[in-house]
Amino acid sequence: MPKRVSWAVTSLIALVACGSHGVTTTSVSPPTSSNAETIPPPGLPAEVLPGYVIRDSTVDAAALSADALDPGSLQALLTGAGFEVGSERRFTTRGKRLTEVVARVLRFRSARGAAVYLTWLGAHGVDLLGSRTQPAEPPDLPGAVAFSHGVSGCCTKDTYQYFLAWTRGPYTATLLVSGPAAGPGSALPFAKDLDARIRKEA
Repeated sequence: MPKRVSWAVTSLIALVACGSHGVTTTSVSPPTSSNAETIPPPGLPAEVLPGYVIRDSTVDAAALSADALDPGSLQALLTGAGFEVGSERRFTTRGKRLTEVVARVLRFRSARGAAVYLTWLGAHGVDLLGSRTQPAEPPDLPGAVAFSHGVSGCCTKDTYQYFLAWTRGPYTATLLVSGPAAGPGSALPFAKDLDARIRKEA
């Protein structure tokens, strides 16, 4: 996690402890091992969505496999692709045009491994978002794929979703935005910010 992000998260925790009604943050600290494979890659900074609840976590192969309708096959693919570690930052709120933003950055041993997972994502939009998923126009990012999910009208909790994934060297990044304003336009600023941070590592 970048130093300024770590500082921002620490400050936000202090504000909450003092009775602030602002952002609530829960964080899973990265392992202290010197092995680079255990150090989560960079993510979106906390300040991109002020006032949102933020939850940070590391992502392993088991967590990624849970996205698939056939978890065993995806886990085998991830192992073969050389998946190492990932980070996830989830922003949530109520009553706004975007109610959820989830950014993941996943590191593989090689650019080829990252591309293998991206290919899987491009063929499994329904696994990720559900039966009303349709291919969508992605922004200009390396190998980008995108999907959108509309509302059915039969469920009051159903919401619009837009999912985007791309690669940058040995990294695969994914971004999910949910809410009435979910779409390419609302996702692009987050995607550009995230991609810029990944380029510094790749």
